[in-house]
Amino acid sequence: MSRRAVTLPLRLVSAPKQQPPQPWTCRRCLATQATSTTSTPSDSTSPPPPGYGDPRLPASERIDPATGRPTPLSEVDRLLKKPLRQLIPPQYLEHSTVEWLHENERAQRERTRVHRKIVGVVVSTGKMAKTVKVRVPTQRWEPKIGKYFADHTNHLVHDPNDSLVLGDVIELHRLRVSKAVHHVVGELITPFGVPLSERPAIPTADDRLAAYKKKRFAKLGRRELRREAAKGDVEALAKLKAMGLVEMVKGKKGDGRSAVSGQKGQKGGKGVLAGGKKSDEPAPGSKEKAQRMAEKAEANALEAEKLEKADLTADSLSSTTTERGREG
Repeated sequence: MSRRAVTLPLRLVSAPKQQPPQPWTCRRCLATQATSTTSTPSDSTSPPPPGYGDPRLPASERIDPATGRPTPLSEVDRLLKKPLRQLIPPQYLEHSTVEWLHENERAQRERTRVHRKIVGVVVSTGKMAKTVKVRVPTQRWEPKIGKYFADHTNHLVHDPNDSLVLGDVIELHRLRVSKAVHHVVGELITPFGVPLSERPAIPTADDRLAAYKKKRFAKLGRRELRREAAKGDVEALAKLKAMGLVEMVKGKKGDGRSAVSGQKGQKGGKGVLAGGKKSDEPAPGSKEKAQRMAEKAEANALEAEKLEKADLTADSLSSTTTERGREG
């Protein structure tokens, strides 16, 4: 018994084999995949090196047997480990995570309250130096309808190394940088376009804390030099003069120490402006002008007296003439 022949359409026989469609990948996903394997963490967030370079160990336990000296720490670790003789603003401590802070600073960090996580999208870059505009989604209450509606808030965010591009999803940290900028970039959650490995590194919270302590240490050092210079220390005076902060002037008689006059932050006497000028000092040419005005006023007074005498004389003559006419 013969079987029925199966006929196939010609289009199926001649059609080439089609490859399955490739999934489309956006630029944000490509940047994320590129940065997932090649990340560049900063020195402060990376784990401490094993052995003699661990910053958690004291200097006596970090001695290298080959050299017989303590292994030097990085600048960030050294600044974080060095105690600061004052209270640190909570905005520098609330996101810090290092373990080798001084015990007093760790106690301050434990007392701080961690702020809620703020995530936004970069919507504007390049218009201000080291500053970007970030849009944070919020909700707006409409009292007439009695519902919440989607809304947003724009924040100016400090970008220290110009690492952000348009479209990045970032996390914000509270930090007052200037009068209008009250936030700083804390972490790049999802980059857009340019991979993270090709951008400048974003400072972490520990890096910001180390930079703040470095500035404070420098200021406290200058303050101590000024105190020593006021006591007559020649070395302190020489250091301040090398920094360009003071100038040597001649002191009073009977005083063996030279006076120190600062160029910044010092107030002069009452009524004295910068450069030794008095606030009530007359302007140039004002004395001659005042003298001319006084002479003119004196001349006007003399002329007024003459006119007054002339008017009195005329009045007396007119009354006499009238009486004589009546008598005649």
